[in-house]
Amino acid sequence: MSKKHLLSVVNINIEDFEKAKKGNEYMGDVFVIFKVVTNVQDFDNALRYGLRTSGVWHRYSEFDLLYQYLLHTYPSYIIPPLPEKKLSTSLWTKMTVDKFDGEYLEHRKIGLEKFLHRIASHPVLHDDNIFKAFLMKGEDWKEVADSTEFRAKNEGFLRGVAASYQLKHCDPRFSELRTYADELESRINAVLKVTQNVAAKQRLTYNSYKDLAKTFSDWSTIEKSLGIPLQKIGHHLDNLEGAGNVLLLEEDVKFCENMREYANYAYSLKDFIRKYELLQYKIEVLESTIEAKKAGLFLLGKPEAGEDVVTVDGGKTNLTNMFKPTAQQKEARRSKLQQELSEAEEALGPAQADIEQFVSEAELEIKRWKKEKYTSLKATLRMYAKLHLQHSQQSAQCWEAVKAAVKSANQ
Repeated sequence: MSKKHLLSVVNINIEDFEKAKKGNEYMGDVFVIFKVVTNVQDFDNALRYGLRTSGVWHRYSEFDLLYQYLLHTYPSYIIPPLPEKKLSTSLWTKMTVDKFDGEYLEHRKIGLEKFLHRIASHPVLHDDNIFKAFLMKGEDWKEVADSTEFRAKNEGFLRGVAASYQLKHCDPRFSELRTYADELESRINAVLKVTQNVAAKQRLTYNSYKDLAKTFSDWSTIEKSLGIPLQKIGHHLDNLEGAGNVLLLEEDVKFCENMREYANYAYSLKDFIRKYELLQYKIEVLESTIEAKKAGLFLLGKPEAGEDVVTVDGGKTNLTNMFKPTAQQKEARRSKLQQELSEAEEALGPAQADIEQFVSEAELEIKRWKKEKYTSLKATLRMYAKLHLQHSQQSAQCWEAVKAAVKSANQ
């Protein structure tokens, strides 16, 4: 029997967070840990996955280690993004400066939970043993991840790669994807920025309704026939203020958090594209090496040129005789060039096979991700519209209630 989708077998949630300290009472590292809870829903398939109901604690750096492990281990897949290290507490409040702020940590909890859900719903990543160990193991999980030595896989080649490099040839599909990643990040951040401005103005308006409600309530104390209607108006305006702030909170959690995730996906896409670029760069380095070694061998095989003579201090000096290599030196040079040429030619075949496999797998992964993005963002935009429609209906009901309260007044 084939394994079912992981999220149909278990529920994965981050249920809590708290401060932790490493060290003694007076000195040590203070950090936040998050409780990752896995609840089994399908026991037969959970057994096949090697999962059980559990609750383990992880700090942010361990989530980051999981991301780095997946990034190195699955080069042809788009790894879901982590929430950024620093984040505003909401779109309509001040920037967070305290990393232990409750609202800030609540946002981080939501982002980390999305990260785990994306991995658990991925057709390949969800069955990774290190990921499943992350769900089951707490303090000793880091040792399990480090034991894979995943960082060493490309370390030898990457050590010689400059931070900035220029490809001679690049698959246009990856060039277009890089352009899209840059634009996606820019456009979504623009949406979030304007949403922040709108939300700030709406919050001022909703707080003004609270002040307005109080003025009507105060007015009701000096009226007889209009006293009760005025009191009801104040009550309904209070409700309007409350409903407005609930809207802003839900908008931040249900709309803005999802939009932030896709802004962060721009970084995941760039990591994904960089892996293609490094494979292509490796091929271009090998091809350049082969060309250079062949040129060197060709020059060594050319017949001796005539002597080059220049005048120095009134006399003549034979440069050819001064710098001409011996037959033994030429043979050693030829042998070294031939060895380096053979090594480069031998490495080129596997490098070409690697990039062909990467492009083949990446093409399917890009299609999968685009489909997932379409479904997710469509649902998010529908939710955004639904939230504002519901709020508009609540606002209309409040004003209808105000109208009815005034109509019911008796002189």
